[in-house]
Amino acid sequence: MSQAPQTLQRLVPETLTATFSRSRIVRCLLIAVAVHLVLLAATSVVYVRDAWIDPEGAARRKAAKKAARDAAAPSPKATPSTAGAPAPKPTAGAATTTHEAEMEKRKHAPVIQRITAKAKKGEIPKEPDDLGITIEETNP
Repeated sequence: MSQAPQTLQRLVPETLTATFSRSRIVRCLLIAVAVHLVLLAATSVVYVRDAWIDPEGAARRKAAKKAARDAAAPSPKATPSTAGAPAPKPTAGAATTTHEAEMEKRKHAPVIQRITAKAKKGEIPKEPDDLGITIEETNP
């Protein structure tokens, strides 16, 4: 009879979970939560300052930063060779036509032709390999 209470005592939930409560898991979990809270607070300092503490100062800092960025941007100045002539304006059409010509040239590549070609009526396409193209076809 004396062993029955010991067996029951061993099966009590507090006894069974005592190993886990004394382990380092709880301590590690608390440390992880603390580290996350510290990182969250450290990365939110600027937002809290600008949104809640000093919104007017944030607007002033933003305007000063924009003014400094605009001052640092290169301005189109006249070079010695074009001192008297106005600077030529870049045309948007030149860049577009170059891009369109490049795209038109790519349309006729064999890979693009094979990918975009439609099957004829009643034709069953062949089964592709796992990539569908070979390395030789990718380097025109």
